[in-house]
Amino acid sequence: MLHSRTMKAAFASTIFGLCATFGITAAQAQTELRLHTFVPPGHIIYRMILEPLAADIAAESNGELVLTLYPSMQLGGGAPELIRQAAEGTVDMAFSLPGYTSAQFPRTQMIELPSLREDGMATTELMWDLLEGGYLNPEFDGLKVLALWAADDAGLYTRDKPIRSLDDVAGMLLRSPSAAQAGQIAAMGGTPVALPIPELYPQLERGVIDGAMVPFTTILDFRMHEVANYFTITGPVFGRSQFTVVMNENSYNNLSAEHQAIIDRLTGEELSRKATQAYLDRAAEAIEFVRNASDKEVIEFSAEEQARIRETLAPIYGQWIEAMAAQGIDGAAMLAFAGISVN
Repeated sequence: MLHSRTMKAAFASTIFGLCATFGITAAQAQTELRLHTFVPPGHIIYRMILEPLAADIAAESNGELVLTLYPSMQLGGGAPELIRQAAEGTVDMAFSLPGYTSAQFPRTQMIELPSLREDGMATTELMWDLLEGGYLNPEFDGLKVLALWAADDAGLYTRDKPIRSLDDVAGMLLRSPSAAQAGQIAAMGGTPVALPIPELYPQLERGVIDGAMVPFTTILDFRMHEVANYFTITGPVFGRSQFTVVMNENSYNNLSAEHQAIIDRLTGEELSRKATQAYLDRAAEAIEFVRNASDKEVIEFSAEEQARIRETLAPIYGQWIEAMAAQGIDGAAMLAFAGISVN
C-alpha cells in the first residue's frame, strides 16, 4: 500500500512538473475532442473550416479544449458510418453527408429535391430554418448539429461521352451521392450507381461507370480532373448535397459550461455559411481550372435545356410526398414551409 501511494505521488509530481514546464495550470488540464472524417487533409473544408475551427477552439479555451482531426477515415470504418460513429460515441464529432445514409435522414433529404433554391447559400438558410423549426426531428437524436449546409450546384461529369443535353443521359451509368439524386438520374433515363466520393475515382478511371452527378468542388479536392474529361454545368436544376458536422450529445453535455459556450459561439448557422461559401468559391476555381485545360471540355446547359430538365423532374415532388407519407412524415407541410406547392 505504501509503495502504491509512493508511486502515485511520484506520478502526480511528474505531471505537475510537466505542467509547470509548459505553463499549464491544473485548471488548464486538457479535454480532447476527436473529429473523424472521410476527406483528406487537402480538402477545402478540412483546410478552410475544420482546421480553423480547431485553432479557434484552442485559442478561446487557452488550450484547455483540444479538437483533434482525423482525416481520411484514420480511425477506421467507411464514410457512410461516420454519423453513426458520432451518435454512438465512438468519436466525439464527425464531418460527413447525411445522403450517405439516406434512409436515416428522409426529412433532411428534402434538400436534394430539384430546384428548391437558386443557390447554395439560400439552400443552407432553408436547412437552418427547417432544423430550428423542428422539421428535421428526430433525425439528429443523440447528436448536436454544429454545422449543416448545402453544396454548390450539382453538375455532371463524364469520362468518354459528353452530356450536352438531357437526351445524352439516357443509358448512362452515373454515380449518385444519395437516394434522392439517384431518382433524378433515373427520371432522366440514366442508371444511378450509389458511391461515396472516395470510391468514385477508381470506378471512373476503370470505366466501370460513365460519369457522376456531383458538386464540382470534387474536381480539385478529389483530383477528378485526372479521370473525367467532360464537365457539364447544369444550373440549379438538381438537388444539392448536404453536409454536416455533428457532435455526440453526451460529449457536449460532459463539457464544462464554459467549454460548451465556446463550442456554441464557434459553430451553428454562421459556420455553415462559411462552409457554403468555401464550397462555392472552390467550385468556381475548379470550373476555371478545367476551362483552361486543353484536353478538357466544359459544357453549359442553356435556359431552355434547364427548363426541359425541370419539367422532366417535376413528378419527383409528388413521389417524395407519397414516400414521406408512407413513413408518417408530412412532406407536403415541409415543402409548403419552403414555399413549394405541389398540386
